[in-house]
Amino acid sequence: MAEQRKKIDVVSDFSYDSENRSWNRAYRQWRRTNRAKYMYHYQGNRNEISYVDGNAVSKPGARIVEQKALANCAEIIGLALLVNLITQLVCSTVFVGLLRLFGAEIRLDLLNMSVSGNRLAVTAVRMLIRLLKYCIPAAVLIRGCRIPRSVAAPVSFGGLPESILAVGAAMITAGIYALTAQDAGISTAQEIFTYNSKWTIMAYAVFDVFFVSVAAELLLRGTMLTLLRQYGDTFAIAASAVIAFLLPNTLSDRISELLIALISGYLFLRAGSLAKCILLRMVCSALCYARLILVYANRAIPIWQYAFLLIATGTVAAAFFVRIRKEKIRLRNRETELKDGSKMFIMSQTLTMLPWIGLSVLLLLFQIFL
Repeated sequence: MAEQRKKIDVVSDFSYDSENRSWNRAYRQWRRTNRAKYMYHYQGNRNEISYVDGNAVSKPGARIVEQKALANCAEIIGLALLVNLITQLVCSTVFVGLLRLFGAEIRLDLLNMSVSGNRLAVTAVRMLIRLLKYCIPAAVLIRGCRIPRSVAAPVSFGGLPESILAVGAAMITAGIYALTAQDAGISTAQEIFTYNSKWTIMAYAVFDVFFVSVAAELLLRGTMLTLLRQYGDTFAIAASAVIAFLLPNTLSDRISELLIALISGYLFLRAGSLAKCILLRMVCSALCYARLILVYANRAIPIWQYAFLLIATGTVAAAFFVRIRKEKIRLRNRETELKDGSKMFIMSQTLTMLPWIGLSVLLLLFQIFL
């Protein structure tokens, strides 16, 4: 009974304990001042009863308030995910159609969300789509949820152990990707390194490693994880990882995105810096291009040796982080009024999230069985 009568304030009781104090203050201020329906606010007893004209009137308890706020939050995230899907479908179709009108030989595979044909035309379309599919949904969430830059894109270059973990996790992810994408690696290497212009190869690689990494992390960590963190750190990391896995992609890329999401989500909340997440993705992307050169183009090293070296080195780096930060590894915001399973269910049943999940799972099943 004492627990039921205990007063709570979900904003003040939340632990703002990242290594970046300025982000802690900015995030707390944003939560306190933003009173939109997708923000989780509750003050009072868990099952408070108020009186109106002598009659007892039940005030919505903390669980009900959290359910409504989470549903509204999932609604706008689902909208952004639908925008992501529509951007890939519509923009890919439009760009490919326009290029075909001008005589370019280019084709669109809707199942794998990939284009093939004339190499320069394919490169141009890939660059545009890879950027727009992250930037447009991120703009929807930043604008719609009024997320300030100090909250969505905090930058802190301190925290050397977190940087080491980012590099180590990138190596492990790149090593696993090298093993799961061997067939794709051969075809990609053949496609890329038959370009006549080395500048084209370099431009695409730099664009993919730097600009796409920034845009992807801004959407997945800077906006989605930031919104979901109100409902618990572990839930936010798990939910954003599931979203990253379900985003339309090849099977090997889905596995890579899942691993990146789990570690980047932890790094974002632990370090309070989007720069650490961007570093992880950039290193992982760079190592994937290195794989194409060393393993497939120059045949300097067998694929299993390359993967083993990356995974072993990355594991050492991760162990170093655990050794240094052993007192600060655990995330403190692990529980709210709802269980994580209930949160996942509520999130998946909203008007915008449900169709996106259905379409994404359908694409995944087609990839697995066809």
